[in-house]
Parts: sequence; structure tokens; C-alpha cells
Amino acid sequence: MKPLVFFSLTGQCRRFCDKLGLEQSAIELKPNQDFPELHAPFILLVPSYDEEDVALVDDFLEEAHANCLGFIGSGNRNFGPEFCKTARRYAQLYHLPVLYEFEFNGTTEDVLFVKGLLSHES
Repeated sequence: MKPLVFFSLTGQCRRFCDKLGLEQSAIELKPNQDFPELHAPFILLVPSYDEEDVALVDDFLEEAHANCLGFIGSGNRNFGPEFCKTARRYAQLYHLPVLYEFEFNGTTEDVLFVKGLLSHES
């Protein structure tokens, strides 16, 4: 299974990781903590926020983007083009794919899809 790294300001991304059953294995980026040393490919899950709110993720990716396989975005469809804007910005910046997008803390279908994504070997 590919490692999942995530950032959560309001808890939506953390709740999604809990639904995935990854409470113990998903790696949360938190202020005032050292970044994890990842030497294997990983997937990054991010919420939709303005750039200044995800500066911690920017700093992490400066160091770790070489091992990032792509991004999963969480957001609110009511925000129109702003939906999953953080994942889309990183995808464009690092020339990596947005692997999946979901709303709020995800549905059962979202959970099943992402579980498949994380367990896929290629």
C-alpha cells in the first residue's frame, strides 16, 4: 500500500483518513513538527484553502516532491472553480496528476476508490 500523507485544517481530511482505516498509518503534516522522511513514493491529500493557509504543505513539497505520485483533493463543490484548488495548484506546479477529488470528508464510494488507488501497485 502506498503511504498517504495529509494536511487537515478543519478535520475533514483527517476524518477521511479515518474512514479509510488509516488512523495509524496515514502521515499527518502538523505545524511545529518535523516533516516525515519519505524515501518511497507517496500520495498527498490536501484540503482546498488559500496559499497562505497551506504554507506548511508548500514547505513539505519543496523537500519531498520527488517522491510524490500525485494529489487527492478535498473541497466543497459550492465554491465552483475553487473546488479542490489546492490539489490542482500542486498538480500544475509539480507536473503531477490530481488522482482524485471528493467533497467534504467523502462518501462510501470515495473511500472505496481511494483504497483502490492506495493499494494499486503501479
